[in-house]
Amino acid sequence: MADQRDAELSADDLLKHDVHGDPLLRRIGRGAVRPFRTSPDVQALEEHGRWVQHPVTTGRRIAVTGIRGGSGKSTVSALISAVFARYRQDRVLALDLDPELGSLPLRLGVPAGRPLADLARANLRAAAFAEVEPYLTRLGEHFWALPGSQGAVAGAGLDAAVYQAAGLPLSRFFGVTVADCGVGVHTPLHHAVLAGAHAQVMVTPATPEGAASAGRALDYLSAGPLAGVVPRTLVVFTVHHPQGRTIDVAKAREILHDVGADAIYLNHDRHLATGTRMDPTRLAYTTRVTAIAIAAAALRRALSG
Repeated sequence: MADQRDAELSADDLLKHDVHGDPLLRRIGRGAVRPFRTSPDVQALEEHGRWVQHPVTTGRRIAVTGIRGGSGKSTVSALISAVFARYRQDRVLALDLDPELGSLPLRLGVPAGRPLADLARANLRAAAFAEVEPYLTRLGEHFWALPGSQGAVAGAGLDAAVYQAAGLPLSRFFGVTVADCGVGVHTPLHHAVLAGAHAQVMVTPATPEGAASAGRALDYLSAGPLAGVVPRTLVVFTVHHPQGRTIDVAKAREILHDVGADAIYLNHDRHLATGTRMDPTRLAYTTRVTAIAIAAAALRRALSG
């Protein structure tokens, strides 16, 4: 007869938590060549590191958007918020603004918490951080998260008015706030978040369809009151399958430069592909380096606007 404990396994227990982003041979090979890394590679990483740690006089808000579900928007949000939290000395907030119960809390391993609407109802605009902190989940020395509408009916209690009443005032306590938005850029909530954002990270699959979707979204923003966010946009092209069809990112960057935007390519990562809580120690080396580059480029744009 099966042990009763077997029947109590959760779906999360069935996932391969020990999967590393890099195969063992690649990790061994990279360790062997690390002392011979070229000077330009080292200089680029150091430059990214300086930007990630760049001081700010007022908190910077970075909105992470995705044109379609499953693009990797929440994964990128988790990656860059973790990078900021690791390298910065001021507070960092990961804010879930996906009304459809997005996966940012899962990626960060955040338990169910109080939604942003609770802060709005409490009217803590003039409160000190000590009064606000009980509404947040602490993840590290400099790292907090707020899971948005997690645990509620999809979309309930999270709208443009709630964000303006609580999300914007909350960001004053943090050097960097990374806001994981819902799919698209068209809703009143998107407009409120982007209107208050210092930079946008737009995540889309590295496919012809994904590139076309990003282009249409940027055209839409360019034609309206949010046109100012386009030059402060970084498009992240993500790869979800190791043999997936991808675009020429260099050509895409040339096109995006015409509107002042830029692009970065985030390759497939076996650890992230498990879809569960992100363990930074198991990310592929290229994923860690790319996450630092994305965070640096986003903050650079947030400080230039």
